[in-house]
Amino acid sequence: MPAALDKLNLAKRFSLGGLEKMTNTQTPAPTQVILLRHGRSTFNDKGRYQGASDESVLTAKGLADAHQTGIALRVTAFSAIYTSPLQRTQQTAQGIQSALCRSIPIKTHPDLKEVDLPGWAGLPYQYVRETMAANYRCWMEHPHLFEMTGPQGVRRPVQDLYDQARQFWQQILPRHSGQTLLVVSHGGTIRALMGTALGLSCRHFQALQQSNCGISVLRFPGQGQPAHLEAMNDTSHLGEALPKLKAGKQGLRLLLVPSEEHRFQTVESLRTLLSPQDLSFSVSQGDTAERLSKAILSEHPQTVQLHTHCSDFHHLWLRTLNRRNLSGQSMMTGVLVAPSHLLQQMISQIMGAEQVLHLSQIAGRVSVVHCPTTQPAPILQAMNFAGPALIQQGTFACAS
Repeated sequence: MPAALDKLNLAKRFSLGGLEKMTNTQTPAPTQVILLRHGRSTFNDKGRYQGASDESVLTAKGLADAHQTGIALRVTAFSAIYTSPLQRTQQTAQGIQSALCRSIPIKTHPDLKEVDLPGWAGLPYQYVRETMAANYRCWMEHPHLFEMTGPQGVRRPVQDLYDQARQFWQQILPRHSGQTLLVVSHGGTIRALMGTALGLSCRHFQALQQSNCGISVLRFPGQGQPAHLEAMNDTSHLGEALPKLKAGKQGLRLLLVPSEEHRFQTVESLRTLLSPQDLSFSVSQGDTAERLSKAILSEHPQTVQLHTHCSDFHHLWLRTLNRRNLSGQSMMTGVLVAPSHLLQQMISQIMGAEQVLHLSQIAGRVSVVHCPTTQPAPILQAMNFAGPALIQQGTFACAS
C-alpha cells in the first residue's frame, strides 16, 4: 500500500474518532478534544518530579515522537491547538504543528499547567519514595487529601488541579462548539481534564495512566450532555506494542477485548496485536466471546482458556483484583473477552465512576488494565489501544 495512503489511514484513527459531523441543523455538532501529553523530557529521563517547574525540556526522542504524532494527526481538521505555558508542551505543540504542514494557531492557557508540587520539583522519584514515605503514600493512595506547603501556604495540589481543569472547560468549550481541538498538556493535568469532563472525583486521580505523546479523545455532544471517552492513552503511532508499564514490570496485566465483532479484519488485527505477548490465561464470557477468544489466540496454544456464562463475572474480577495478593517481581498477562457493556462497567469502576460512563469500545482494539503489586488499586493504562500492526496494514477501526 502506498505510504501516503498508509499515513492517511493512520491519521483517520484520531480524526473525530471516525465520526462524520452531524448535518441536522437542529442538533449541534459535537465538540471533539484530542488530549496529548508532552513528549519525553529531560526530567523524565532522569526520573525526577517535574510538577509546574519549567526547567525540563524535550529530549531528542521527545522531539521525534512529537513529529511522529503530528504525522498521525495530519488530516485532522483542528480549529486550534492549546498548550500549557511550560517549555515541554510548547516544544511538543510546535513539533506537531510542523508535521501537520499547515498553520494552526497555538494558544497558551495557564489552566493547562501541570500539578504544582513545589516541595518535590526536581527531586528523584526514588528519593521521595524513600525519605518522604508517608507523604508519598498519601499522594498515591489518597490524592484528594494530599497536602504540600508552598509559597501560598498549605495547599491540596490535586484538588487545585481539578478546579483548574474545570475552569479550562468552562472557558474553552463555549468558544469552540462543534469544532475539533488539540490540547497539549501534562500527565496529571490530562487526568484531571478527563476526570472533570466525565464527572469523576479527584480521589481516583491515580487510576489513569498517561504516557508521553499518548493520545486520548473526548467527545462533548453538547446541550449539557455528559462527555464521551473515545480513546485513552493510545501510543500505537509511536510503534509501541502495548503501553509501557509505568508502575513497574510486576503484578497482573489484563487485556480487555469486546466480543461483538467477528469480521476477518477484526480477528486478524487482534491476533496480530496479541501475537508477541506472553499470555498466561484468557477468560471469555458467553458463547460469542468464546468463539472470538479461540480465534484470536490461535497462536497461543499454551495459554489456558477459561469460559463462563456468569453475567456478573466482571464484578467478581474487580473484587478479586482489589483483594489480590500477588507477590514477587514477575508479570502475568491475561485476556478478558466479553460484551462491550460489561467491559464498560468494569472500566467505569476502575476509573472510580459511580455509574457507567460513556466509553466507546472499538472492535479490533484492546483496553489495558495493570494491577501492580506496589499499588492498592488497578490502573487503566489505555482504552481502545490499536497496536502498531494496524499502522502497517493501513486498516483502522473507527469509533461508533
